[in-house]
Amino acid sequence: MSGWWFVGSLGEALFFASFFLVGVMCFTTLVAWQFVSPTTGVRIGYGFWLLTTVTASFIVMGAVGFWYRVLKVATSDEHREVIAKHGLVSRPNKPHNRNLLPPMVPLLTPFTDSPGAKLAFRLPGEWPGTGALISIGLFAMAWNAMMVVFSVFAVGGFLEGKVQIRLLMLLIPGIYVGLRAGQLFFRSYVQEIGIGSTTVEIEDLPLVPGKTYKLLLVQYGRLIIKKLSIRLVCEEESTYHFGTDVRTECEIVRSQNILDQGRSRIDWGRPLELECQVTLPLDAMHSFQSLHNAIHWKIIVEGEANRWPSYSRSFPVVVYPHARSNPVSQPL
Repeated sequence: MSGWWFVGSLGEALFFASFFLVGVMCFTTLVAWQFVSPTTGVRIGYGFWLLTTVTASFIVMGAVGFWYRVLKVATSDEHREVIAKHGLVSRPNKPHNRNLLPPMVPLLTPFTDSPGAKLAFRLPGEWPGTGALISIGLFAMAWNAMMVVFSVFAVGGFLEGKVQIRLLMLLIPGIYVGLRAGQLFFRSYVQEIGIGSTTVEIEDLPLVPGKTYKLLLVQYGRLIIKKLSIRLVCEEESTYHFGTDVRTECEIVRSQNILDQGRSRIDWGRPLELECQVTLPLDAMHSFQSLHNAIHWKIIVEGEANRWPSYSRSFPVVVYPHARSNPVSQPL
């Protein structure tokens, strides 16, 4: 609470990861002594089950604490506050009937189920960084836990005078892979901590051509932003067969600049908040989704920062035709 949040977050993740691996090692050792080598097992009444419960609690606390810290990095303070007030999944403000919607236009439910802290809706984010971080973390945790189990059996065999060559040949490259996976994860984790999360809120949905809407961008982290830009992008997606392959191509057919922000400094607890307005062109094509073709509208946030790689984060929105701006109240 009183130190540098960057070091605290990284240290807490390392602590719980170590806690998890120590729990796996102790749990495996107890089980191996009890069932593989019963002569050296714990035989003091219920001592085995007590120690097994304690070491299993190490595993659970380490895993829960580790992922709580990792996922907390990717979630803003405002988002956690909204979740605490409204629940993890709140009801959409506007009911929608599929029969009253324009053909092939996406439903609003995925876009309106997260209320914003200052404006009406918090847009869902689309960027591969968080998904890749979680995938690498799951792999590193599972792989290193497996290596710890194998190491316990290898050490146990060595203490009994049995050198298992095949197990050692498996452990050497396996430990190397585990170390590299852990290094890759914590490198990505440090990058996520440094850059921080990005949230975009909008005052109303769906968007209608010709109207103007308020936007709120909140950028967290601890860094110096050299350049930050917000764009409204229309992307055309096409899926087709090429021989026996199925290919998908995406092309940006329209790009509208919303805001350009120059050099700014962001500190922990003092995020960068930018308010702006976006106006949809009158001739804008509405959102469209079919089996082979789609029209997607997105708000793209791109940033360049000192000592950190450039990043781009996407927030999809849905655009309705002007005549169908309120599909619930207007009859067909």
